[in-house]
Amino acid sequence: MINPSFKELSEISKSRYEICMMASKRARRIVDGSKFLGEKKQFKPVTCALEEIMERKVVKK
Repeated sequence: MINPSFKELSEISKSRYEICMMASKRARRIVDGSKFLGEKKQFKPVTCALEEIMERKVVKK
């Protein structure tokens, strides 16, 4: 699993809870069959979700 720094993640959102919710919702969509938005480097849904968040392909609503 990747370990992004909170400094990088805080550019996306100041709330750790919000980042956690973004990652969990996206990972659930990946498990349910959603296509990957970025390059598939890992097979684990949470890792893929975090990579997509870091690449800014998943945004908060």
